[in-house]
Amino acid sequence: MQIDKVRYAMEWQLMRNTFPEFRAFARPPKFGWEGFLQGKKSGRLYGVVLISTETTYPAYRPQVFITPHFGGNWLADGSLCIDNHQSPWDAALHSFANTLLRVIEYMEKNNA
Repeated sequence: MQIDKVRYAMEWQLMRNTFPEFRAFARPPKFGWEGFLQGKKSGRLYGVVLISTETTYPAYRPQVFITPHFGGNWLADGSLCIDNHQSPWDAALHSFANTLLRVIEYMEKNNA
C-alpha cells in the first residue's frame, strides 16, 4: 500500500488542526511530522519525530522517535514501541495524529 494524495491531504489537515505546533517534512522516500511535547510531570521538552515511508504508509504505523528517551519501550532502532495487541494498527482508522495521541498517553503513563 502506498499513501495517495487524498490520504496525505487528510492527514496534513488533521495534524494541522490537532497539533499545529508540529511541522510536516519530506525527505523522500520518508515523510512525517516533527515537533516538541512538554512532559506534564517533568516539565521537560521532548523532541518527537513521527516518520514513515511513502511505500509503506498507511499499511504500517509510523515510527516514533523521542529525544531524550524515557521509560522502557524502545526498539533496537531507537524508535518507541507503541504497538498494542488490544488496539492494533488499522490503516482505515489510524493516522499520524492518532499515533501522536498514543505518544502522549505513553508520556503520561511513564511520568514524563
